Amino acid sequence: SPTSNTGPQFDHTTGIPSGHYLYFEADAGYGASAHYTSPYLKSEFGSCTLRFYYYMYGEDIGTLEIKTVGIVDGFEKPETVQAMKGERGQLWNRGSAPVHPFHKYGTFQFIIVATNINAPEKSEIRGDIAVDDLSFSLDCQADTSTLPSTPSPTTLPEECLEDETACNDSAHTCVKNSKVCDFVNDCPNNYDEAFCGACNFEENDSDDINCGYEDTSTGIFQWENHKADMPSDGVFKPPVEDHTTSSGSGHYMLVDHSHNLYGESAILKGPKFG
Repeated sequence: SPTSNTGPQFDHTTGIPSGHYLYFEADAGYGASAHYTSPYLKSEFGSCTLRFYYYMYGEDIGTLEIKTVGIVDGFEKPETVQAMKGERGQLWNRGSAPVHPFHKYGTFQFIIVATNINAPEKSEIRGDIAVDDLSFSLDCQADTSTLPSTPSPTTLPEECLEDETACNDSAHTCVKNSKVCDFVNDCPNNYDEAFCGACNFEENDSDDINCGYEDTSTGIFQWENHKADMPSDGVFKPPVEDHTTSSGSGHYMLVDHSHNLYGESAILKGPKFG
């Protein structure tokens, strides 16, 4: 990118300065964001995954989010499936994001969102974010239809109070903050206990199939939610059944080490406690 000390000096595809990539210019100012939307897709087995490489280098790096958008309860609703914040090193990192469980059986789109969350008092913001080599897993199929039109809501959903947590359900249920992570399911969809450490990585009614666990890897290896009966793209052959269900329909977290690079690691960070 044209800003110094941020952004890549070469693309991922060719590894040379004459290559091309997409990038977000952070000089647009505080709160500015850029959205890049995929074609309409469908997923036969519900495991469609967007694969990409991203570059987040610079002292003012903001956030990079991967979302899917589809129709939920009659309304178009985006859901975040992966989010990264802050500098991730002066290199291209590999990323992948599965379709959100709410959208996987209908028509949906992936959205890549880069946002500047820093507002330094200087003329040059070093927070450019770049992506390259986007691809889809084998379960992603082009869909020639579009998202159904949705009616305008007659009333706006009520917001939860300051001492309450939203259950993110269609009834807009709120529970007291003291009820979150108390080992009792108070939300109709169990959302209040969904990010409290315990996780079998299976599909559920909450927003996050990974229960608040986040891949924070900075190198070529990364953790991703994998359905046991889905074929692997690499030479590495993962387990064909998970531990929870002992079947191919189950899920587990996987690091594909087909690249076999000595010393590389992948980091899976859990939710905060206390």
